[in-house]
Amino acid sequence: MSTRLLRKGPSRIGPAVVVALILLFLAVGLGWAGIAAFVSNGSVAAALIEAPGSGIAEAAGNLHWNSAVVIAVGAILALLGLIAFILGVSPGARRIFGVRAAGSENIGDFEVALPTSALSQIAAAAADGVDGVSGVKASSNAKSTIVTFSTPIRDVEPIRAEVEAAVKDRFASISFDRTPTVKVQARRSQS
Repeated sequence: MSTRLLRKGPSRIGPAVVVALILLFLAVGLGWAGIAAFVSNGSVAAALIEAPGSGIAEAAGNLHWNSAVVIAVGAILALLGLIAFILGVSPGARRIFGVRAAGSENIGDFEVALPTSALSQIAAAAADGVDGVSGVKASSNAKSTIVTFSTPIRDVEPIRAEVEAAVKDRFASISFDRTPTVKVQARRSQS
């Protein structure tokens, strides 16, 4: 199965790219203003702000375009912008499981995928059907599924084995390309 076709883009791409572009524009604007000050004054020792008015403007007026603070702020803005852009565009964690599907002769390649959230729901439903289980939580990633159940019964080991068997049987009935591993944890609930 082609994981390239079924990999979904990360949901963080929009906000991360917007933040990255804002940071990069600020860094470029700071650089452009520095170059403009250098061209107009003939020196990089020109003041950051020519006409100070308020307290912030006076503090900025004491800075020069060649000061370490101004250069560090520009470099940090550019670096944060590049990091946010790379993180926004890079693919997220794999959140699908491939399933083998028997296609008919008139259907060519047939790819089926199951998201990890659906896999968690399948595992929770299988575990919830076991006697003695009062509550179930399941979480899945691209390699494994962790099922945590609660029970009022003191001896949890037989129930844990039954839950593990039920989840593994349910997963065996689905033709995964690669069957996820199952981990079962028990919590004793107060009745």
